[in-house]
Amino acid sequence: MRNFAIALAAATLVLGAGAGAVSAGEYEITVDRVGIDTGDFTRTGVGFNGASPGPVLRFREGEDVTIRVTNNLTESTSIHWHGLILPYQQDGVPGISYPGIPAGETFTYRFPIVQSGTYWFHSHTGFQEPDGAYGAIVIEPKEPEPYAWDREYVVQLADAHPHSGNRIMRNLKMMPDYYNRKQRTLFDFLGDAEDKGFGAALSDRKAWGDMRMMPTDIEDLQGFTPLINGKGPAQNWTGLFSPGERVRLRFINSSAMTYFDIRIPGLEMTVVQADGNEVQPVVVDEFRIAVAETFDVIVEPKDDRAYTIFAESMGRTAYGR
Repeated sequence: MRNFAIALAAATLVLGAGAGAVSAGEYEITVDRVGIDTGDFTRTGVGFNGASPGPVLRFREGEDVTIRVTNNLTESTSIHWHGLILPYQQDGVPGISYPGIPAGETFTYRFPIVQSGTYWFHSHTGFQEPDGAYGAIVIEPKEPEPYAWDREYVVQLADAHPHSGNRIMRNLKMMPDYYNRKQRTLFDFLGDAEDKGFGAALSDRKAWGDMRMMPTDIEDLQGFTPLINGKGPAQNWTGLFSPGERVRLRFINSSAMTYFDIRIPGLEMTVVQADGNEVQPVVVDEFRIAVAETFDVIVEPKDDRAYTIFAESMGRTAYGR
């Protein structure tokens, strides 16, 4: 049977990408300078094992894992295992768990895997994570799950910006609305006054002024390119399926600040897990995924055609597909 494409918005992280495994329960990860190419812009960022996103790490519930992380950067780094239950010394938060990993050195993480589900890992140092230092974790459960699927893909979302994280923070500290591209003007106020009346328009402006916000402040910055598995909308990350298969999609929101609304036109999605925990299955046409959340859904494409996974920012300023 011929395979068909599920067209998604973005990234290099295909399930089954090499994780640098040495043997069962042992992994090698390097932290490196990498090139980020979104299709809209290119810049230098930070990645794992020479790429952004980094590898998909596959663990098994009940095993003990050893992960050696070598820092090839010229500054300190770290890896935080987001959502994993483990000893705090292994949590990877500099200044709390440990001092971090100095430039040129290797740190060995050792911890038991006591859960299952979809999670992710990322740097917890400076702005390395929004600059590209993130990857996915898939933990296989001890016991069979109460639902079946024929194949699966990780769908890891990010919001890449042409400016580095340090530069973005500097600009926002100087001017909180530095990246707000749709600020309201006097002409907008006059239009509101004509539509709603002068008093209502003035009251609305005053309310936003009291909050020191604008109606377009739903996103902290604009001008970013949403990525799916490291690829921008024009780069078209693709997952294959055969019509009639049940496909499990493991959505991970690794963005720095963007909430995404996810839909697959023409396909219902059955949500089976949230943040690695099984939930009562619910069928949806669309769901919203917040920063750092994960949702596992199962879809059953019946037709011989391509489907588009559409990830639109909550502020409607950008999308991945």
